[in-house]
Amino acid sequence: MERHLQILLYLEKRHFLVDMKNACQEFLQDVNEKTIRKFPPIRFILQVDVMELLDLFPDLGEFLIQEPLKWQSCCNDILFACLKCLDNDLTQMIKPTQVAVVIRLNSLPYILSTKQEKYKSIVSLCGLLVGITKPTNNVYHTVWSCPDECEGNEVIMHFIPKIPPKCYLCKSTLFENSGLRRCGDQVQATFKFKNILLPQSYTIVDDLISQLKVGKMYTINVVILKKLTSVWSIEESTIIPAPITTPVPSDIKELYEACNGLPWKFIYCLASSIGVHVCPLNCFMNVKINLLLSLVSVKANALTSSPIIHFLAGGFDTGYIAKLMGRAALLADSFVSIGTTHNSTSTALIGASGGVCVMPLPLQAYSQNQINSILSIIETGEITHSTYKSKLQCAVWAHGMDLKKIVLYNIGNIFGSVCRGDYGDFADELADHALEQAITPTTVGKQEKQALKDISTYIDLVAGIKVSLAENAEELLRLYFLAARKEKPKAVTIGNLGALIAACATSARLCRRNVANNDDAVFAIWLHVSGMPEPRFAPDDYLETPADMKKLQKVIEKFYNWLEQFIGYRIYETNE
Repeated sequence: MERHLQILLYLEKRHFLVDMKNACQEFLQDVNEKTIRKFPPIRFILQVDVMELLDLFPDLGEFLIQEPLKWQSCCNDILFACLKCLDNDLTQMIKPTQVAVVIRLNSLPYILSTKQEKYKSIVSLCGLLVGITKPTNNVYHTVWSCPDECEGNEVIMHFIPKIPPKCYLCKSTLFENSGLRRCGDQVQATFKFKNILLPQSYTIVDDLISQLKVGKMYTINVVILKKLTSVWSIEESTIIPAPITTPVPSDIKELYEACNGLPWKFIYCLASSIGVHVCPLNCFMNVKINLLLSLVSVKANALTSSPIIHFLAGGFDTGYIAKLMGRAALLADSFVSIGTTHNSTSTALIGASGGVCVMPLPLQAYSQNQINSILSIIETGEITHSTYKSKLQCAVWAHGMDLKKIVLYNIGNIFGSVCRGDYGDFADELADHALEQAITPTTVGKQEKQALKDISTYIDLVAGIKVSLAENAEELLRLYFLAARKEKPKAVTIGNLGALIAACATSARLCRRNVANNDDAVFAIWLHVSGMPEPRFAPDDYLETPADMKKLQKVIEKFYNWLEQFIGYRIYETNE
């Protein structure tokens, strides 16, 4: 009785008792003596703010988390008492089983709920929604009657039992009055949980269905019974951007200061930590830089809805590119690899939401249906399924060996840009590296692990920065795009312009700036020109990525001079 009084006090304080009374009055207005004998149900949805409940009545909040079914039973008794207290003769004919309170939880602290699947208490699960079935009927109210018409032996149940109940008097098997059955809607929602290999499905009913969006992360609050799992509430998990004043790892801060804030120098140094033991430090730097930009863009898309930068590399032999992609994918929140043994590309892309979808094999190894499906999804930004539609919320990483120029242009226009892979530039360095690894194999040390951890932390810190383009940077990108379109119309499309803008904004985001300047624009253009198939706009000497920072600075300075001549625009005079 004490629990009933505490819950009653809470309901009164939150004005839920008034809502219960109004619901009961509306229920009685819709029934009469004829319909009341058919045992119609009355359901009341109770939205409980758990944080508020813990603040007002800590013991009551703890009781809800530890004993949710008893809490619900107390609410059912209170709603039934509200109905009985109304001045109406029909209330005497209503049974307690006709009354049901549906509890929905808001703001349940994840740290307070149970993380293990045990009975009684509320269990909170956090997973990615990867699929929804079509709505079907959900039976929540059935009435069973005695064939011998025994008096008072109608049984009301909130489900369809596997074995029909029996009459209390004559022990006859009851039959269901199918005309009195009440149904709602239900769907089977499939979630992918971290550190659990197989996805799991849960039944979501009625008012919770509208909250489901495929590809989003959800916190699911369930009550696990002996033979089924009841979902009480579901809330979308949102990531709050880190404040701009959040301190960054000390090593990265010192690196930024040593690079004088120049984006090409700073991002070059950050990207060099990716795949340290896969290839030498001075190899495939364009690949590493583009992978880093793609990682940041995925995280920024979740926080600021900014465009995602996809990754496509071309070359004679891109085996090392696949290894680098695998190493870089470990820095993402999640990643999924697409193989050739199945054709469910949409499922793989949905499963990679918030992370990256890696195509570890060359594009030639995949079927044409898989390639066309992925290209169509990237181009439209939507994943279409038979029962639902979802936005593409992951980056796609792919590579191809010795693709023809026309094919590379067509695919690159959809991906946004092409990254220069292995064209035999690093054959000697790779041979020496392979020989050295064979003689004295090395392992990933603490410093290397810490460096990758710092990069992952830094990506989380800068991803929430909203970036806008300065007028001069916007003008620079526009002039380059027009000049490049005039030079090679088929090689430069609108998709390339979008990738240029996204790369420019991501460059500024990595430097913790909310405005992209000319340095960011030139860096994005340099990456774009470097990845173009030969013959390229700029001389090869201006597009090299040497390991020596002084040599790299000379390369960038030469590229600045060439770009000014190519577009007829003075960069240094208007550089902010």
